[in-house]
Amino acid sequence: MKNIKLTFLAAFALMFYSCDMETDLEVANEEEPTSEELANESTANQLFQSWYNTKNNYEGPGLVTNVMADQITMSWGNMAMWDMSSEPRIEWNNSSSYTHRVATESYFNSLNAILSDANALTIQIEEGLEFSDNDKVESLARFGQGAAIGSLALIFDRVYAFDETGTLNNGEPFSFDEAIPLALDKLDLAIAAADRGDFTLSEGQVYGQSLTSDQWSQFLNTLAARMYVNSARNATQRAALDWDRILTYAENGLTYDFAVGQDGWNQWWPDFIAYSIYPGWGRVDMRIIGMMADDYPNYWPAGETSLPEATSPDSRFDEYFEYLDYQDFSEDRGTYHWSTYRQKRWDDWLSSGFTTDLYEMLQAENATYKAEAHLWLGDAAAAAAVLNGMDRGGLPDVPAEEDAVADAIHYERMVELMNTGMGLGYYEMRGKDLLEPGTLLHFPIPGAALDAAGIPYYTFGGSTGTPGEDYSTGGWR
Repeated sequence: MKNIKLTFLAAFALMFYSCDMETDLEVANEEEPTSEELANESTANQLFQSWYNTKNNYEGPGLVTNVMADQITMSWGNMAMWDMSSEPRIEWNNSSSYTHRVATESYFNSLNAILSDANALTIQIEEGLEFSDNDKVESLARFGQGAAIGSLALIFDRVYAFDETGTLNNGEPFSFDEAIPLALDKLDLAIAAADRGDFTLSEGQVYGQSLTSDQWSQFLNTLAARMYVNSARNATQRAALDWDRILTYAENGLTYDFAVGQDGWNQWWPDFIAYSIYPGWGRVDMRIIGMMADDYPNYWPAGETSLPEATSPDSRFDEYFEYLDYQDFSEDRGTYHWSTYRQKRWDDWLSSGFTTDLYEMLQAENATYKAEAHLWLGDAAAAAAVLNGMDRGGLPDVPAEEDAVADAIHYERMVELMNTGMGLGYYEMRGKDLLEPGTLLHFPIPGAALDAAGIPYYTFGGSTGTPGEDYSTGGWR
């Protein structure tokens, strides 16, 4: 029965997966390619694109995690944003008939399909199939495995995992904290292949870019640090991470900003970013403005309809954000959604017809992992030195004091990394016990997959689940 359940879950994901993730989820894929047909260089070349589009797709968790983190604010109903940013927080509707189920269902399906493709490719590599560059193909294949498993573990409470050896854990699900080490092991293999290789990733793999194997290895190291650090559901779990391992990843991580070219939403889809910044859609939550601006509220004050412009000692404030003297969101959905600012940092992309580069991962993100690792390992001076080596908008140097360093790391993640990697704000708030009370700390396996596998319904959020492990008992206010 265990393996039957896993088979149903895998089949469910593959049945509804499509290279065009905007298609109707009810249209089944009539063809089932064999492992031999899947195992070719074209499959390897598409793995990063498939992962990037899955993470950033409109039909995914990017928007709902943005608003649950109180980093971006919107009261529009799309992708469960109004439901899950409501105050007080409510439980996630995990029914297979829920209107916004695609916020997790599409993500779950697509990542499992990516994992299946990467596994099929890895089987052929291990059987001795020759490619034009074996190190390159192996690194991409192992990336596909690690990125798929890790991305599932960051969002869902459990992961039904399989690799080139078949089903894992006797068909039982891994808990998220069991799945993350598996993802890191796969990424370690991807890193090893990149480190021994001498190849270039071109726009055939990462659109608009040309990356050496060394640059690709740096990205993989930072990706591993990202997945491990952000896997913690609460501050206790975060403290217990292997910070020596994280420091090693970060020390081998990005020394450049990892850009992804854009093609006007033709084959590359940064959807969650677009809806988070487009005029009339997302605004910057007042919590962020209050962090940056002197004497400015971090929560919309009762009885007000507009606020004056803010001032900040951080020069990035005027560079990244645009002041607005009106509101887009209905008062009856809660004035706590209101804000006077939107993010304009990526407006060149909007005005270009969606063709200039966006950033999946900034060098600054890697620096925060390095600084936090130093801090947890007892070296506040080294942590402060990392932060003070960053461009922090002219802010004063961070003193080598534990609380000051921790605050500065959090600040940089909320400001500098906004709308880069999907979910980063949510993961940061989650791991620091800062999500508002009742906010779910991870999503359940999608209801339609549960139905297909005959697994009983369950969900989290509000007061459903284990306090502090499935839903937040902390908060930032």
